[in-house]
Amino acid sequence: MKDYDSIELGFVFEEPPSQQAYETLFSMFYNQGDGSKGEKHHEIHYRDGDHRSTIDADNEEAAEIMTTASMCHVSLSTGHSNIDHTIEVGFDNSGMGLLATSPYHHLSLTTWIYSLEDPKKEALDTVKNRRMRYVRGLAEMAQIFGPLWGFGRRGGLAVGEDETIEDLATRTKPPLYEYNVFRAETVEAIGREQVLSAPAYYVEELDWGGVFIAVTEPPKQCGHEGQQCKEVADQLGLSLAKTERYH
Repeated sequence: MKDYDSIELGFVFEEPPSQQAYETLFSMFYNQGDGSKGEKHHEIHYRDGDHRSTIDADNEEAAEIMTTASMCHVSLSTGHSNIDHTIEVGFDNSGMGLLATSPYHHLSLTTWIYSLEDPKKEALDTVKNRRMRYVRGLAEMAQIFGPLWGFGRRGGLAVGEDETIEDLATRTKPPLYEYNVFRAETVEAIGREQVLSAPAYYVEELDWGGVFIAVTEPPKQCGHEGQQCKEVADQLGLSLAKTERYH
């Protein structure tokens, strides 16, 4: 598998997400490979000090682990079956990787693209519905966590050679990625109507004042296949993201 076979988003926070936020997440999304909404148990992988564990945890226990472990990840699905995609939600505070080297708390959301690609056997409408469920799932996670900034793309998280997560997260007008979570300050600085009317694949206003934008229909990329990234960036008055440095 190559890095461009996945879509990755990063949420960055000034304060770590609360246990209540994680409990809400686990209660709203499917357990991986299970068809029951609100499944009580999730397979969660985590590290506590030098000790690594994998356990089945209910919503409350899984949420507690997410707030105390130094590394943790769990796979969730917005679909009904094993053929649907999953979103792996987690973090690693070991200091490895782009997000972990920043001073901010973070979550990464990673999905393999295979079930989102143009179909060979399934009906196209089935896959298009799956793509929409995926994007709405990302927006729901943005609603739950309310990050300072969220950004993402197919091919792994990346920034400009001379940029840092700290710099980009604190900009009132950060660059435009394929997937974006803008805080209220950013939305107001650009103009709320300008943001909500952007010619993107999906735009959702969030209850806490931010906006989630998926510029491209997954798994398509900016710079490929005639995607409307420049048009969206021009309307918002933002530069397109540089993707030169991954670590």
